[in-house]
Amino acid sequence: MKKYIAFAILAIVIISCKKEEVEVTATITISSPTENDTIPFGQAVHLTGTVTGSAEMHGYTVTYTNVTTGSTLLSQVHDVHAASYALDETWTNNVTDTAVVKLLVDVEKDHEGNMEMKEISIVCLPQ
Repeated sequence: MKKYIAFAILAIVIISCKKEEVEVTATITISSPTENDTIPFGQAVHLTGTVTGSAEMHGYTVTYTNVTTGSTLLSQVHDVHAASYALDETWTNNVTDTAVVKLLVDVEKDHEGNMEMKEISIVCLPQ
């Protein structure tokens, strides 16, 4: 009987000491460029904005993808541990044919792989 009481007390202590997991939320705001902007050849595409989380997040990736060809034009990984980030990435339009380019911000909210993403598309013109 003493074994059962000791086991019950141990179980209660373990359960009461368990750290409660809180889901981190993230809000991604892209200030520029705006959806469907047309970018002439040779012009810099300056992605700016913010990521604001409810707690510390674990980095983000910014990717520019030519949707027309499927090729990645720029991919930058930022291993930053903070509750907010300022977005500031630049890529210069160098496409050879008119292309839709997707700008994707992918935020790693925690180490369990929970992600938040936001994307916009722009049109890039060739020379």
